[in-house]
Amino acid sequence: MTRYLFDRFCLDSDQKLLTRGEEPVRLTPRAFRLLEFLLRQRPNAVSKRDLLQHVWSGDIVEESNLKSLVLEIRAALEERGGRAAVIRTAYGFGYAFAGDAAEEALSQPQALVALRWAAGSIRLPAGLHLIGRGPDCAVIIDAASVSREHANLLVARHELRLTDLGSKNGTFVATTRIDAPTDLFDNCRIRIGEVVVDVLRLGKDTSTVTLDAGGEAGR
Repeated sequence: MTRYLFDRFCLDSDQKLLTRGEEPVRLTPRAFRLLEFLLRQRPNAVSKRDLLQHVWSGDIVEESNLKSLVLEIRAALEERGGRAAVIRTAYGFGYAFAGDAAEEALSQPQALVALRWAAGSIRLPAGLHLIGRGPDCAVIIDAASVSREHANLLVARHELRLTDLGSKNGTFVATTRIDAPTDLFDNCRIRIGEVVVDVLRLGKDTSTVTLDAGGEAGR
């Protein structure tokens, strides 16, 4: 678990969060993954082939998609007063992180939420966690009905929010398919594709929250 500090920005690899000062900087999950990978490999340039393999987990995509992510990162940094040029183009080869950056190793953060499904379980700290069957997901659910990048789960002290990422087989809260960010109860049941997942907030009295036979949460 590492934080990268550069030009008043902070990229937290554990929470999957980029901030400048106290303000979050919005990046799509793939743009975040690309920036994080370039920071890890700095100051070396990384080939387009390696970047495509890492960011898209082996899926076949056009190089233009990579260029679009680079433009997204540069625009986000520049919009917040940073330097777009920290993402350097190595012409005919790939890209590199060209700025000064420092690393901070982080201690294990406190787990706030537990997820349990038939084939596994995980505890999650505060942050935005990617759910799917891709190798870079925070919550890896290896099932055919689960997309590589299926959903995001936002975990905070007083907030739990689930967002579908355009998955093929859908994301459900209880029995309802969601198509917009949806707040969760502290004790509830969700479904990722065909995989049922129980969500439980840790260290909090959830005795007044129950699940009915259909998985609906109530008080």
